[in-house]
Amino acid sequence: MPTPPHPETLHTLLALTVVSVASIVGSLSLALGKRLTAALPYLIGLAAGALLGTACAHLLPEALAQIGSGRRFAVLFIVGFLSSFLIERTLYIVFRRKGGAHQHQEIAPGASVHHGHEHGSSSGDLIVQNILLGGAVHSFVDGLAIATAFSVGHKIGIAATIAVLIHEVPHHVADVGVLIYSGLSKQRAVVLNLLATTGCATGGLLVLIFGSHAGVLIGALLPITAANFIYIATAILLPELQKEKSGTRSLAQILFLLGGLMLMFWMGA
Repeated sequence: MPTPPHPETLHTLLALTVVSVASIVGSLSLALGKRLTAALPYLIGLAAGALLGTACAHLLPEALAQIGSGRRFAVLFIVGFLSSFLIERTLYIVFRRKGGAHQHQEIAPGASVHHGHEHGSSSGDLIVQNILLGGAVHSFVDGLAIATAFSVGHKIGIAATIAVLIHEVPHHVADVGVLIYSGLSKQRAVVLNLLATTGCATGGLLVLIFGSHAGVLIGALLPITAANFIYIATAILLPELQKEKSGTRSLAQILFLLGGLMLMFWMGA
């Protein structure tokens, strides 16, 4: 008689499904109508707060409890933070060199690529490659984070899922906007974005497959995941909030940021 799956396995699979479906629904919503775009700046503030709150209230305390506050923790945290930076920087350098620095400018909050109004077929192909690769890498890391969190505890898993969910939906919505802006049809843009979201399930499944055979893997992934969450919040999302020129919208973004923080700390109480 086959052994039933552990609860954390079922919870992880459910969380990965929810995040993937939400990203797809958000992408479809943008493709069918642009109303969702107006909410992106506020969702970015909420995502930044949720990521910081999850890292500080859940992942870091659990990592310290499992591996202590010594040099190993410090090294893993630095590895997580620097690897996040190196991934972002490598993608930027590779595609900037191929596409040409003069072609790039910011077009959407939360987008993973910057592109100008004048572009040819070659630069359009680079946009697609960047969206696919960058989106898949981010989704893969998010899948690792969700599965790692659920392997530690149900409450931490839910907190990580909420943080990833709030972050991933605006990210993929912005990516679809960039793809459409680059000249792709709405249908093709959504399909390509769907391919990128499969990275989330891939990362989560890898932890489910190998994590149960190596408990030390989970302990190592906790500070790395926390560092990744902090990097995304501080180096990617918060700078977007700094660009807001309207005082009223900026105040609303700050309130959403604080709301995300309080939600995650409340869940950790």
